[in-house]
Amino acid sequence: MKQYFIIAAVVLIALCGNVPVFAQLDQTPQFVLEENLKKPFPTVWKAIHNALETMSCRVETEKYSQSGDDNLFKGNIRTENWIFITGEDSTLDVLEKYGVVPTIRAGRWVSGRAQFKFIVREKDDETTDVRLTTEISGFEEYVTQKVHFWNSNGVLDAQILEKIKKALAELKD
Repeated sequence: MKQYFIIAAVVLIALCGNVPVFAQLDQTPQFVLEENLKKPFPTVWKAIHNALETMSCRVETEKYSQSGDDNLFKGNIRTENWIFITGEDSTLDVLEKYGVVPTIRAGRWVSGRAQFKFIVREKDDETTDVRLTTEISGFEEYVTQKVHFWNSNGVLDAQILEKIKKALAELKD
């Protein structure tokens, strides 16, 4: 009888050992910030670059083109990962302001970063539509020792858009 108990205990431990207990990533929907700016495409494009430059956020890829039929511009900008928080003391608090951080029991978050993706389209009325999505990531060094990714809740996106509007106000058409 003791043998069956020991075998059952070993099987139970083996099964429980295969259950993932690290990060339970909350699958929140991706937040998309869309804004129509009352400026032409070249001015908005330059304002996005100026805003990113003031944050020391570098562009990873960018491309734009002008369509043949209506001569309207459209373009995409994707930034490199921009580190906005480092250190151990308040990193988790800052990360929680910008999205739902993956649950890692006894985790220790030591950095937070964001990658911005802009889709910019000129319209017939000389305004420009800007669409911004942001991916947040952080490095957890104690349990998983990995970078984890999650969606922004829109707070950081709104802050970036305000910087773009401020840069637009400083530029001339």
